[in-house]
Amino acid sequence: MALGWPLDGRAFLLRSPWDAAPCLRSGRLRPVLPDWSLPPADIYLVLPTRQHLSTKIRALVDDLMEGFRPRREDARGDYGSW
Repeated sequence: MALGWPLDGRAFLLRSPWDAAPCLRSGRLRPVLPDWSLPPADIYLVLPTRQHLSTKIRALVDDLMEGFRPRREDARGDYGSW
């Protein structure tokens, strides 16, 4: 529903780049204020301790770090990596 009205041209939408990127890339949505951007939003993985991580949790952390690497390195704002 949040995307319905903007896709129909009846509303503006304020969404994170990774949420709106597919519609921006396809042209279904377009930026209205291209020189303005949201403040950066960090993503946190909260663990009870850094010591003695299980193999599964260590694998999850490694996978998340690798998966988000292009997004962390791509600061161009062109939504390409999202």
